[in-house]
Formats: sequence, structure tokens, C-alpha cells
Amino acid sequence: MINAAVVGMGRWGQTLVNSVADGSDAISFVAGTTRTLSKVEDYAAEKNIRLHSSYEDVMADDAVDAVVLASPHSAHFDQIMAAVDAGKHVFCEKPFCLSGDQAKTALDALAAKGLKVAIGHNRRFSPNAIKLKRMIDSGDLGNMIQIEGNFSANMAGYSGEWRDSRAESPAGGMTSLGIHAVDMYVNLFGRVSSVLAVSRRVAIPFDIDDATGILMDFENGQVGYLGTVAATGHLWQVRTFGTLGWGSIYGHDLFNAVKTDGTQESETWDGYDYPGMATIKDQMECFARDCEGGKPFPATPDQILHATQILEAIVTSVETGERVQVG
Repeated sequence: MINAAVVGMGRWGQTLVNSVADGSDAISFVAGTTRTLSKVEDYAAEKNIRLHSSYEDVMADDAVDAVVLASPHSAHFDQIMAAVDAGKHVFCEKPFCLSGDQAKTALDALAAKGLKVAIGHNRRFSPNAIKLKRMIDSGDLGNMIQIEGNFSANMAGYSGEWRDSRAESPAGGMTSLGIHAVDMYVNLFGRVSSVLAVSRRVAIPFDIDDATGILMDFENGQVGYLGTVAATGHLWQVRTFGTLGWGSIYGHDLFNAVKTDGTQESETWDGYDYPGMATIKDQMECFARDCEGGKPFPATPDQILHATQILEAIVTSVETGERVQVG
């Protein structure tokens, strides 16, 4: 059993805690901290979470084996490095860091101490994504040609919160939404060599972009494009095209495929309505078991680094208007 501390106890931090609150033999949240403790005192008491007044106090808590970071993106690097010094494993919400150099430094430091790391990409645990990856890896869809996707949602409600600044949300919805698609692209298609991105503010009521589009070249010659809109209804969709057909995932629970011979396949799974609590529980328990020598977390340190480098290249492309090499 891994005893964890949650850092950042807003909506998503509480979602991570709630995912295993009904009982887990792998992970238990025993401590936590957040910027305004008074806002979470009742919640912490309900979940038997010991509140600390600072992150430094969490690091000094010998009962904590691992930290789960649901904190502002710009805080991740310093928090990860402090966890390394304290000898604690790290689960970090995406994005891992805001630059490739920071990510590499942090990942190298964790590895040097023998500490485990995981990233909050719960969609890797969605049954439809698992099915699509198996079909691609087995060759059922032939040789891969192109991937497309969109992760959009209404972020207008974040006005007055830390996500409503360009420093925390560069390239619009990429750090909160689109980074999930970046990870899925890496998971399904491999490494990205270059990106060309455009992003602007159209409708959102505070100063971040809400319309972002990216063209990608992959190292193996495939192409992809990704869209994220931060001022609309919720949408998560990824579609892959191969020489024998295409396969697509929608939400956590819908899969469709059409083969070049005309055959079609559809499958749905029950119990995976947004936010997909089963996938969140699976990722938390997978991280905990990895910490104790079990099956490795599916997003490898190299993939965590590469996704960060892709994000950094996207932000640079938005700023310069030019195609940017990744890494």
C-alpha cells in the first residue's frame, strides 16, 4: 500500500482522491495541501486526509510515500525536484513541466534516486483506447497513415482561477486538454518530428486562446492534426487511418472501425461516463503498484519527456508562426 499526499485540492485533485476513496488495496490518500486550506477542511476531514500548511511540510511527512501533483503547471518542476530530495515517488498531472529541459532534469533526477514517476493521462486506461492500440499494434488496420483528434471543453468557468492566465495555459487549451491528445498520439503513432501551430483568442471571456490547431509530422513519415477549443462543449475524439481501414475512439466508451473491405465494427462499454472514474482509479493504482515493483506505468519516462517537448514546440510555433522541430 502506497500512502500518498495530494497537492492541489481543487476540483481535479479531489477527483483523483475520490477515484480510490471507495477502497483500494494499492493506494491511500493520507495527507494533502492546497493554496487555501479553509476551502478544503471539511473535505479533508471527510476523507481522513491530514492537512499540511505548506508543500515543505508534506515533504517532511515521513508517512507519505508519494506525492500526487494537481497543482498549477508552472509549479510542477520545483515540486518534483523537492520530492526527489525528500525521496518520494511522483504522480504529476499533465503537463509534466512546461519545457523539455525542465522535464529532462526532473526525470533524470527521479531515475537517479530510483523513484517512480507517472503522468495523469487516464485515457490510456480507457477500454476503447486499449482496443484501438491493440488493433494498430497487431496490424489489423494495416500500415498507419494519419491520425486526427480533438479535445475540447468549456474552460470559461475558470475565470479567476489559476488556469485563466497565458503563463499557465499557453496555446489555449493545450495544457488542460490538448496534451491528452498529444500523449495518445505518441502512444499510438510514436515520436513527432515537427509541428506547425496556430492559436488565438476568439470568444473566451479572459485572456487565453480558445482556438488552437496543430499539424504534425511523425518521425516514421506519418502525419497528424489536432484541434482543441477551450470555449465549447465537451469533445474527446481520436481517429487513426491505415491501409486496411480506420479506427476511432469517442469519449472513454465508444469504438468504431471501418475496414477497406467494407466490414464495420462498433463496441461500447458501460460505466465510463465522463470523467471516466474507472480509468482514473486504474491509473492511480497502476502508479502505486509500479512504486512497489509491479507492472510499469504505461506512459514511460521517455514518452513523458517527448510529450513535454511536443508541447513546448507547439507553444514556440504559435509564438513564431513557423514550423518547429521537436526536441
